[in-house]
Amino acid sequence: MFQKISYNYLVKNCRFEIQKIFIVMASKFTSTIIEYKNKIILSIISLYEAYKRPMQIILPLLILSLAGWLTQIIIKPIQFEKEKNYRYNFIKEKLIDIRSAQLAFKEKNGQFTNSFDDLISFVKLDSFVLVQKTDTLIEYYNTVYREMQFKDTTLLDTLGKVSVLDSLFKNGYPIDSLAFVPPLNREQFIMRAGVINKSKIDVPVFEARDPNPYDPQNTLIIGSTVEANLNGNWQ
Repeated sequence: MFQKISYNYLVKNCRFEIQKIFIVMASKFTSTIIEYKNKIILSIISLYEAYKRPMQIILPLLILSLAGWLTQIIIKPIQFEKEKNYRYNFIKEKLIDIRSAQLAFKEKNGQFTNSFDDLISFVKLDSFVLVQKTDTLIEYYNTVYREMQFKDTTLLDTLGKVSVLDSLFKNGYPIDSLAFVPPLNREQFIMRAGVINKSKIDVPVFEARDPNPYDPQNTLIIGSTVEANLNGNWQ
């Protein structure tokens, strides 16, 4: 009986001592944390006091730099889109002019050309014949029925010639720059021409494109060399 009481007393006493040890350790750990916290706060205060003057100069500069950077992030895409639209309007007009010249070339030669030299030379030097068509009735003698009869016919009357350049473009049009990409006029358009077979019919085709687009994700192209399409890819 005495041994059992002594054992219980010993267990309780050990538990109490362990609790005391944990409490002391926790108290020391808390004191250490508080001490380090106070040291850090004092160090920050000392650092601020030591660099207070430079910080008063540097901090506004940092704020201004950050504001400028954020402004650029907002404004830059807007400026890019504005410049893109400005350039692309010129390029679209030039591609449409190239298509007009190509259609005139095809009407005269039966096919498109892949040479700007040939195309420009054609527009500058060649001409269209102006023809007036008149539908009328003419009287003739039918040898089968042995009588005079009437039949429909079309009379063609040549009125003269008109320059391809004057026919397609306004006076003073800079035809020699037809091949160059506006508005800088430093690079030439890429132009191809050929023939594709569509429903067992040979169809002449051509394509002109911007070789170095301002927006690489949006290349302006007119016509196609893989299908019978003369439209621009923006139309």
